[in-house]
Amino acid sequence: MFDIVFKHKRAVQVVLALTMLPFAFFGVDSYFRTADRTPELATVGTETITRNEFDAAIKEQQDRMRESLGRNFDASMFDSPEVRFAVLENVVNQRVMQNKAKQEGFRVADGQLQQFISELPAFQDNGRFSPDRYKQMLANQSLTPAMFEDRLRRELVLGTLQEPLALANIVARASGERYLGLLEQQREVAVAAIDAEPLVKDVKIDDAQLKAEYDANQNAFKTPEQVKFEYVLLTPDAVAGPAPVDPADVKKQYEENAKVYTQGEERAAAHILIAVKPGASDDEKAAAKKKAAELAAQAKANSAKFGELAKQNSQDAGSASQGGDLGSFGRGTMVKPFEDAVWSMKVGDISDPVQSDFGWHVIKLNAVNGAKIRPFDEVKSQIETDLKRQHAVQKFAAAADQFQNLVYEQADSLTGVGKALNVPVQTSPLVTRTQAQAIALGSAKFVQTLFSPESLQSKRNTEAVEVGPNALMSARIIEYKPSAARPFDEVKDEIRRQLVAKTATEFAQKLGRDKLALLEQGKTAKEAGLSFARPVTVVRNQGPPGVSPAALAKIFQVDAGKLPQHVGAANERGGYSIYRVEKVIMPGTTDPVRVNAASNRVGEQLGRELYTAYVATLKAKADVKINQTNLEKK
Repeated sequence: MFDIVFKHKRAVQVVLALTMLPFAFFGVDSYFRTADRTPELATVGTETITRNEFDAAIKEQQDRMRESLGRNFDASMFDSPEVRFAVLENVVNQRVMQNKAKQEGFRVADGQLQQFISELPAFQDNGRFSPDRYKQMLANQSLTPAMFEDRLRRELVLGTLQEPLALANIVARASGERYLGLLEQQREVAVAAIDAEPLVKDVKIDDAQLKAEYDANQNAFKTPEQVKFEYVLLTPDAVAGPAPVDPADVKKQYEENAKVYTQGEERAAAHILIAVKPGASDDEKAAAKKKAAELAAQAKANSAKFGELAKQNSQDAGSASQGGDLGSFGRGTMVKPFEDAVWSMKVGDISDPVQSDFGWHVIKLNAVNGAKIRPFDEVKSQIETDLKRQHAVQKFAAAADQFQNLVYEQADSLTGVGKALNVPVQTSPLVTRTQAQAIALGSAKFVQTLFSPESLQSKRNTEAVEVGPNALMSARIIEYKPSAARPFDEVKDEIRRQLVAKTATEFAQKLGRDKLALLEQGKTAKEAGLSFARPVTVVRNQGPPGVSPAALAKIFQVDAGKLPQHVGAANERGGYSIYRVEKVIMPGTTDPVRVNAASNRVGEQLGRELYTAYVATLKAKADVKINQTNLEKK
């Protein structure tokens, strides 16, 4: 039953994402267990999805996005009703799928789970599973092995439902070729543009129009609100200071973590590759194997000629010119069959043909560089940096609670916070919302807090706002300038320029549509008053400069059997462009590798659609209900 999971990579990719990013499994037990005391947000049949479960899911998504986006992460995006609903829907989908897996009796044996975990690179040391590394990585994220293994077991069980849908969509080669052909199809297009600029001189705008525009859109002619504020930004660097690291601590770190500073064994090898393309016939595969065997025999007969044989015969473009030399590499660098062969050889050995996804390899092992501990002097500066950072993070963690308390308890000033934590109190000039967000490391949430009515009216310290990973900020308004309408006389010329440009654009686009209509009636370009430039070639996915996505879509919607044809669209200069589609250029002979990739892409899309439909069917049968009222409550 679980062969699908263990032979394919989707579940593996899920797990790797979970292990390589910070573990975000907060409240794993409650995530999958109904808690009667918290409000229900949804029901799946007789089961409930509670606020605790939803909050855990929100936290998990926030942590993943924070790791992915770094300083660009904004926690306030999760206040959006659409985002909150999407997260809840995902929790519901997980519950529906878990119930289906349970109903079908799917399970993962302990031995299978252990094997899966042991093969994850995140938990390996020099290519082998390390129990110490496994426990340490989990401990760093406040996880126990039982918590992690429970979640992983659930992921693998769900894989038994997900993978068959994703892998069952076999797309015929002809369909892949058709898709690739459409994707890479090109079209020759001649362009005639009607620009707005020459029509500006014909536009007349009187003062009455200017005043009417001003009166109707006064909000557009306001100065933005501005604030001047003092603030404290608490970060590890701010609280750590320039304190030096004790040399004894550096030496101790090096001696107690020898494995961390050990460079694993590396091997230097060269190879001759006889490639086998995906989809090759049995005869082609047999011919490649035979040729590899012949080359292996020649190399073994005279190993000094290995480099010459590689230059003449290897189909690896990257190494053939170097005599097949691949340099030195450690475990986990090469594909498994190749690596297994290399690590079973002795220096000077030449292998029999080794098969991989790329074809057949004849390998020569040139050298073995044993594992060695990097000298202390080589890693000393890095250890010092790491220890300083650890020290800074520890001090930040200790200061964070004090910071949050002080900005609340001494709400009339940030001076006490600065003195207590030895961090500077800074003052901004008068700034807009956008400028304030830049000061706050891009945090939109900080801006919302700073410009809140409470903050503006009280001029007291804001709460401590998380503006980034390990970054807290509090501010206090010193001066506030509300948005104000600019006088008509001040913006009169600005309004005139806007109305002139807008009217000229409308003239140009109407003129363009009229000329397009003449062409569609059978008039010539000359009769329509148009001059087309020399044809250019456009591709479906990316148009040349000046061809908008909307225009590109229209160009490729033209019936290829009825050329030439004309289409039109507004252009980026405010005018109107007319495109004469003259010729369709189909791609030449397609590479089997690319056809195979295109087929896989179509299959993956079909798999996603099938999976979505399957989940929707399960949800309909499970009688899912969403409590929108409880969801909107924070």
